[in-house]
Amino acid sequence: MEEIRVYHSPWRILLMALGCFVFIALSIFMLNNPKSVFSVIVAWIGIAFFGLASLSILYSLFMERLMNKPFLTITDTSIISQGIKQTIINFADVKSFQVVKMGDQKFIAIHYKTDVEQQKMNEASSIGRIIRFLNRRLVNAQENISTTGTSIKAEELCDLLNERLKRK
Repeated sequence: MEEIRVYHSPWRILLMALGCFVFIALSIFMLNNPKSVFSVIVAWIGIAFFGLASLSILYSLFMERLMNKPFLTITDTSIISQGIKQTIINFADVKSFQVVKMGDQKFIAIHYKTDVEQQKMNEASSIGRIIRFLNRRLVNAQENISTTGTSIKAEELCDLLNERLKRK
């Protein structure tokens, strides 16, 4: 089978970066017109948070488009996800995939086989265990793949992944 590459929409990424820049500008405005110590603290937090967010967003756009590293690469045997760190999900370890919705966002929940799920929980750090536990409570799966802003709809991606899983 052919390798499938899934990218984020560059227009959505640029709109998110533009939104961050607007909040940075508002924070700078708050710094120039301080009303209280609290507003100055909020302004600095806003600059730091949205500044880092905009750098992260633009870095992901740079990596995906200019360096040609897709957000997801779906092969015959695995899914390679380029997030903060590269993650490889082997189809041999997965029971099923499911579309889940939290708020306005859709995710692909990854339901691992029981032994693999236990192994991942045991290998995780303390914070990782907490995150896996919370994910389990929220979407009934330890891990998920975000589909927000991707070039393919969540339902189509889930169907494609389940189809690849059946062929394995």
